Amino acid sequence: MRRLVTVVVVAAMMIGLSGCGRQVTGLNAGGGGIVPAGETAIRFDTVGPLDFQNVSYLIVLNTTGNGQQPYALGYNTDFKNWSAFFIVGGGAGYANFPGLLQVYQDPASGAARTFNVPIPNGTVNFNPTVPTGNGFQITFNRCIVDLAPPTASPPPPVSSNKDCPPYTNINKVWQVSLFTLDRTQSPVDSLSSNGASNTDYKFPNNGLDTSQTITTLNFFKQGNQQVSNPSAQIAGVEVFNTP
Repeated sequence: MRRLVTVVVVAAMMIGLSGCGRQVTGLNAGGGGIVPAGETAIRFDTVGPLDFQNVSYLIVLNTTGNGQQPYALGYNTDFKNWSAFFIVGGGAGYANFPGLLQVYQDPASGAARTFNVPIPNGTVNFNPTVPTGNGFQITFNRCIVDLAPPTASPPPPVSSNKDCPPYTNINKVWQVSLFTLDRTQSPVDSLSSNGASNTDYKFPNNGLDTSQTITTLNFFKQGNQQVSNPSAQIAGVEVFNTP
């Protein structure tokens, strides 16, 4: 079944994270899985209660299919293996609804850049609570991350009418990472059991296969690594998917 999503992409260099709050909208019905057809849900579990004013929560996707995990070391540097990421919190900008940014290589300089992707109504559902403790859940139509990289610098506004599947710019197998940032935009925690800067973890099952119905894919941190702010401490990630 194909789903039509209209996306208007406005280029924006991400020097300071900014945005505007958006109303939560409903999801399409049907699909046969935990989430509707064509959608993925990612649950971000934290140790302490969420703090959207002082902590930024990032869900990072590598949709290239190269099997490489995106790590916190890529933030504010080369964004290696980062394709796109959702961000929630960090002050007023994304305190009420997530922002979506796509990572691309500047065709002029070769440097990694990001731009904000406006989220069409009905393509993202944000739930700031989870039934099992502290955390939030983002459910989204995968069409919104199926965007071609810009071909000019600076990137011009691009209008895209997407009819998918099939997807043209993303692989079916993704790698997923979670990070938290403090008010200075410095990484605080990750899925590693040894802090934000470590690369000792890999998403289970060799990645999220978005072509499969998934009801029980999760990764919970091991060990006793703690951060000073429990609101920024990551407990794990849970993923649900319907082709």
